[in-house]
Amino acid sequence: MAFFDYLPDWPRDPNGLAGTLAWTGTHFGIPDIDRRGIGAVAEAICSEDRESFLRIFQPAIDTARGGEFRIVLTDNRVIFVHCDANIEQAPDGRPLRIFGTLHDVTDRQQFEERLSGTTREREMLLAVIDACPISVTVADARLPNMPLIYANRTFQELTGYGRDEKLGMNCRFLQGPETDPAAIRMLSKAVRSGSPVDVRLVNYRKDGAPFLNHVVLAPIRDEAGRLTAYIGLQTDVTAEAKREEADRQRQRIEALGRMMGGVAHEINNLLQPVTLMTEELLALHPDGETHAYLDVILNCALGARSIIGDLLAFSRPERREARVVGVASLLRDALLLVRKALGPGIVIECEPGDHDMPIRVDRTAFTQVLLNLSANAAAAMDGSGTVRLTLETLSDYATDQADAPARAGRCVRIAVADTGCGMDSIVLERAFEPFFTTKPVGQGTGLGLSVAYGLVREMGGEISLRSAPGRGTTVSVLLPEAQGDR
Repeated sequence: MAFFDYLPDWPRDPNGLAGTLAWTGTHFGIPDIDRRGIGAVAEAICSEDRESFLRIFQPAIDTARGGEFRIVLTDNRVIFVHCDANIEQAPDGRPLRIFGTLHDVTDRQQFEERLSGTTREREMLLAVIDACPISVTVADARLPNMPLIYANRTFQELTGYGRDEKLGMNCRFLQGPETDPAAIRMLSKAVRSGSPVDVRLVNYRKDGAPFLNHVVLAPIRDEAGRLTAYIGLQTDVTAEAKREEADRQRQRIEALGRMMGGVAHEINNLLQPVTLMTEELLALHPDGETHAYLDVILNCALGARSIIGDLLAFSRPERREARVVGVASLLRDALLLVRKALGPGIVIECEPGDHDMPIRVDRTAFTQVLLNLSANAAAAMDGSGTVRLTLETLSDYATDQADAPARAGRCVRIAVADTGCGMDSIVLERAFEPFFTTKPVGQGTGLGLSVAYGLVREMGGEISLRSAPGRGTTVSVLLPEAQGDR
């Protein structure tokens, strides 16, 4: 610290730097301060701070002045000094006497800079965490019930709760009736042992909507190894889980189809001589007593061959003659056969419109898909009702089903909707499996949807279902736009 008492000599220097200086205390490394006076101090002040230092000597109405200034030492080191000055003024406002103190505040300034740097780093880290696309929460492991003490913005978007709305509470408020008890036990066990855990479980948003939450918890420990907090990362993986389940279902269907294809081929070989020999016997004995029996045998064999044909169509698609055709005209031609095949109690409504996008398909296979889907719709309405077919073009190859793959390019969607009994989630999950049917024994083979599935996939398309008990069923078929020449 230094004490100074300065009497400016204004006639000698209009800037106020000439005068008599009494200085007591440290010189702060300023050379010749005793001989040169206040001029030596002004010269030592950093050039960027000199103007604010000189304001102390200028005429003004205030009598208390000062500030912080940087002094450059002879070894080029820089120190910070804080000046408190009091002014005795002449009637014209010029200082007659300036006295006060100077303090070396370098340590304080450096501490404040370090503190400011730490604060900036902390604020930047919090900003990064807050902008993270994954929900991040922190729970205090030192308090009972491990309450939340932090949640980022994505947590609010994921759950619907305000970031501060659930602070002080345990994350159990996200659990609900369909949350897996085994997953809860896994979380509890990990927290009790202070271990990390990675688990999926059903959680609920503020509005009550469930979602599949992928939760990763990681323990945070202090320097002594004591558990202080848990950081939690949460991600909505509902759509991903649906795609995974759809892929597993697709693999099961394809594996079953391959197995059934081999069996169907062998059975078809055995049926071949049965049908041929029965037809031969009928030709040799057209009026014999055994004619009726032979007729029954032939009809059963032909029915079995039809089922085997469906199996082979699903599992081992033949080389079909795929051509580029306009979908609207193709749909109109196929409906002529579909209307004849269904009973008189079924009304088919269709609006092909002008959506004549070119698609590459085999006409027979396309007609078979419409026949199977329409027959299933008619059966769901007990042979009486309206089947509605709609046709639309889409700019992006995507469906409203989470399990449908994303593709680039335009496509056409053909929807077949009925007002029948509908399907629950269990039936819906198995609807495309070969031989799966809800009809009584002897009234259905369970091959209609599975054959349609195989044919649509062969065309390079996708097929999906939407249904609910009592609300009917809608089957959507997506087929890509044909590229190249017709």
